[in-house]
Amino acid sequence: MEEKGGIMNFLLIGKPGSGKTTAACTGRHPTLLLDVDGKAGEMQNLRPLVEEGLLTIHTFNAKLVEDRLKDRALDPKKPLRKMPQGYLEVVEYLNRIIDDEEEFQKYNTVVLDSVTRLAEHMKRLLIYHRGQGKFGKGFDGDMNWPSWGSYLANMEELFTAATTMRPDFICTAHELMEVERDPLTEVEIVRGYWALIDGQMRRKLSGYFNETYFMEIRQSKLKPTEYLFRTRGTKYCARTSMELDELEPANILAILKKGGCSI
Repeated sequence: MEEKGGIMNFLLIGKPGSGKTTAACTGRHPTLLLDVDGKAGEMQNLRPLVEEGLLTIHTFNAKLVEDRLKDRALDPKKPLRKMPQGYLEVVEYLNRIIDDEEEFQKYNTVVLDSVTRLAEHMKRLLIYHRGQGKFGKGFDGDMNWPSWGSYLANMEELFTAATTMRPDFICTAHELMEVERDPLTEVEIVRGYWALIDGQMRRKLSGYFNETYFMEIRQSKLKPTEYLFRTRGTKYCARTSMELDELEPANILAILKKGGCSI
């Protein structure tokens, strides 16, 4: 098999507890994990990688909003008074990696965990800008609606840059099951499975990545729990550019080897 070089990027989609973060840390080390969810540092199964120097976790602790929660509850249509910093902190840090600053040149893989949480931070920033008069008013005069055009543009720019930078890029996202109710039987029918992210980006996101996998868990009383990548499926936005089975063990390095990529 001819060995392939170059950068690779992966989108891993799954429910909470499905193994997304753990699987994202199985690529070409050393790995830098951008912990937007704020949970990776507490994961015991990642500690050996940290102790061996193979994984560095940078956690972002910014609040979704700086305003007092009581004030937000009492007057939910009132514009935010303080600019949310979460999205700005993450993309500024990511920009330093994209610019290939010396501090980050040792990393072979960068993980963003997760885009679902990062999108929540972005929406709060755009809501703040709307409240400052930088966009038009929202539905029914509610200032707590983001500008969806700006939301989409920021997402497009973010993933165009992140998926073309020097290190491998692995992004996690929570899973959304899209259903519709049959008007005759009132039975809910599953239309598809997507990354949990708002707007047009939900259907565009996977297109930025070489590989998009869904996380699956196979449990048995007789065998240890198996964590798997679903690489394709009728109702899934999973996609692969490699010759892979429909279900593969959730290990990025094994996937790269099977696909003939340099390790």
